[in-house]
Amino acid sequence: MHFFYFAIGSLLLKVATDYGGEAPLLGSFAWAAISLSFFAGAFNVEIFRSGVEAVPKSTIEAAEALGSSRLQIYRDITLPLALRVSLPALNNNLVNLVKTTTLAYAIAMPEMLYEANQIWSDNVNVTEMMIFLLLAYFFLVGVLVWGMNRWENSMKIPGYGE
Repeated sequence: MHFFYFAIGSLLLKVATDYGGEAPLLGSFAWAAISLSFFAGAFNVEIFRSGVEAVPKSTIEAAEALGSSRLQIYRDITLPLALRVSLPALNNNLVNLVKTTTLAYAIAMPEMLYEANQIWSDNVNVTEMMIFLLLAYFFLVGVLVWGMNRWENSMKIPGYGE
């Protein structure tokens, strides 16, 4: 995140503002979104690759024997099975991404930790704000894990992967 915001951001063009100054072309939100997308995307690609490789070769051979084309095999057999195998790892990566958003604080992106710092700077209530952040992240991650587990269970194939 720091590399994108400070190194690449300083190389980009500046745009004129209404008050006669200059502002960066991309703000802190854009750089946070870009860097977190690259961070999570790199892991997601590897998760999907391993999910595709986890599909048994015998299943693909059976589909070929039945006369299915490569596109049909990939669309109807490989991708659904790979998605089911990949869901637990994707859930883990999504939870990690939610927790990683606090790094945006370093580039003054107004996320929960940034806002909590603003509040505790004004009111000197650090303990209360840190407890609130802990509970807020527990709640966010809990809802996310609950939803992903429900999705995983709804897509489960009886007898496959057990």
